[in-house]
Amino acid sequence: MSERSGVESVTVHSSWRGIILGSLGAGIVGAAGTIAVSQVGFGPVPTVLFGVGWVLVLAMVLDYPIASTFTSGGVTRRMMLRRQHFRWADDHLLTRTRPTLIRVDRRLEHGALALVKGRRRYLLVDRLESAAEFDGLVDIVEADGDASGASMLPRPGDKVPPTWLYRRSHWRPEPGT
Repeated sequence: MSERSGVESVTVHSSWRGIILGSLGAGIVGAAGTIAVSQVGFGPVPTVLFGVGWVLVLAMVLDYPIASTFTSGGVTRRMMLRRQHFRWADDHLLTRTRPTLIRVDRRLEHGALALVKGRRRYLLVDRLESAAEFDGLVDIVEADGDASGASMLPRPGDKVPPTWLYRRSHWRPEPGT
């Protein structure tokens, strides 16, 4: 348990926009490939469209994070059909992704959270967390003196809304934490 924040874990959520649009886009490409193969057969173009579409669907279902929960023992990524837990180790570092290429959201100062494990990067959420969530996350992750690099990350601005804003009340933190 963190001494300053008084909480045992912090859950950071991905954006509804990313989840819905990613799933919709992958589903459309997968459905187009399936329709093309059923109408024309396994020609070169329908086969490639079919394969790419269903790989995108699998990636959305099995690897696109809905939320990540940070504890002093590690981080758990929650996807649509599975969970993945990473324990904090010396070679695991928290980092930020690049800011979005399409600058629709002008509040975005930094990228989303990612975990670097060896040479592989795992996306933890697809959006920037609020300053309060970031502070709680740093308190929890570095409570045991782990060298995860969380305190070295750029801190989000105070005007960034919390990631639980459009979620069920279950995800809202207790008042006073």
